[in-house]
Amino acid sequence: MKIIHSTVATFMALIFTLLSPMAIAGAGHDHGEAAPQAHGTALPRFVAVSEDLEMVGIVNGKQLTIFLDRFTDNSPVNDAQIDIDIEGSKYKAEKHGVGEYEVILKDTLKPGVIAITATIQAGELNDLLTGELDLHEDEDEPVSGSSWKGIALWIGGGLLALMALGAIVRFRQQARTA
Repeated sequence: MKIIHSTVATFMALIFTLLSPMAIAGAGHDHGEAAPQAHGTALPRFVAVSEDLEMVGIVNGKQLTIFLDRFTDNSPVNDAQIDIDIEGSKYKAEKHGVGEYEVILKDTLKPGVIAITATIQAGELNDLLTGELDLHEDEDEPVSGSSWKGIALWIGGGLLALMALGAIVRFRQQARTA
């Protein structure tokens, strides 16, 4: 009987030893020092700031939405005249809401770093804001899921566990008949 218990203990130790590498977290699941990355479909945007004004532009295809506010108190700037120069093309922004303006571009913007200049007149305030829009081509996100190596390890571990279970049952049957 002691032989059966020591054999079972040896098989169990072997199973736990061989299955322990599968308990290690994979890439992105180790909760290490790396900060989690935000995923989503954020639209490209740019920021241009001066002593008086702050402008944020969001590009969605051929539509450019501009939010304009005062730098000191973040209050929206209404009734401003905004002339935008993007890659040599000039546009006049139209008021769309409170502190919000809109420009319809002639063409969609090409990937790369694009210089943007805005001339703003709001009452007695005249300002020139410059910024850059950094557009990147869409990159395919890595496919998440198990790799073939991980699947093979799980299958191998399962087969090993079944073999150990079969050996335990066989030893128990032999011990009962003896």
